[in-house]
Amino acid sequence: MKQHFLCTLIAFLMLSVGYAQTDKGDWLVGGSISINTTENNSSFSFMPMGGYFFLKGFAAGSELELATSKTGVVKSTRLGVGPFARYYFELKEPEFKPFMHVGFKVESERSKVMGVAETETAVNYLIGLGGAYFLNENVAIDGLAGYNYSKVENHKGNGGFHFRIGFQVHLVR
Repeated sequence: MKQHFLCTLIAFLMLSVGYAQTDKGDWLVGGSISINTTENNSSFSFMPMGGYFFLKGFAAGSELELATSKTGVVKSTRLGVGPFARYYFELKEPEFKPFMHVGFKVESERSKVMGVAETETAVNYLIGLGGAYFLNENVAIDGLAGYNYSKVENHKGNGGFHFRIGFQVHLVR
């Protein structure tokens, strides 16, 4: 029953909003998921996000990350939260808008190796470029590529290439 209500609510919101992509006062709601499976390694992450357009083309908000992974005998879960800022560039074609994205997260990761648990805190920075392709006036599929840096307490930090794909719903004020 709850799933039916949620699906109806989402459909209503998507149909009831007017033309709204990146105008001041609009909202941005969406996220991405990732699944990775290889031999002795699997991971899943879910990253919802929400933001508000403070200026035309400029949105800021927060991201939440929930992730789980298993590598050999190591099982871990991670929870991260933090702010992001995104600037959309205007092109003549309203269906595609490139953007710059900057994000920061504080993460807590709990790892378990053969029954022994350990919790660590990390910080994560992401800067990248992306593009949003609008399927209609309000729903976009977006891709983001950039540099991601993570630093776990008491460990050396590392960084590298990051790519993700997700969807966004742009809601009018």
